[in-house]
Amino acid sequence: MPQKKSVTDSYRRDVASYVAAGGDEQVQRVVTAVQRLSKRLGQWYDNQLADLNVSAGEWAVLSELARSGGQAMTPSRLAVATDVAASSMTHRLDGLVDRGLVERNADPGNRTRVLVTLSDEGWEFFAEAIREANVVEADIVAPLTTEQAGELASLLERLIEGLDESEQPES
Repeated sequence: MPQKKSVTDSYRRDVASYVAAGGDEQVQRVVTAVQRLSKRLGQWYDNQLADLNVSAGEWAVLSELARSGGQAMTPSRLAVATDVAASSMTHRLDGLVDRGLVERNADPGNRTRVLVTLSDEGWEFFAEAIREANVVEADIVAPLTTEQAGELASLLERLIEGLDESEQPES
């Protein structure tokens, strides 16, 4: 029976391959580690969403509404924010409304326009999912001291700030 590869061994082999091909070792260590963590978290989040009986697209809508700070959003704005066609957004909203997670109401200032908000039940659903995710996320960060976790967060935030300063690729 083949022996299971450890994540660490696989990471080290990949970095060595990238360096052997001409990549800068420090860059490859950082980027490969971030990719591995992102992939592992993505797998866990996919499983969590399946357990919650919510699609990634529905979660994107719930997250966008939660991050809006209580501001109502139009379906078209939600479609742009979550990168889907307006017709797909209508279908997603129908399912979320049926489950009581979001509310659609006429805009009081423009009765021809619909506004979408997160319902109280939707907020609680979102908050519970975040609390559950935080347990796994905390386990990932657990090998670090509080100071190391803070330093890593600061360094990653600097990389994020660098994205704002770099050229955006064309879509």
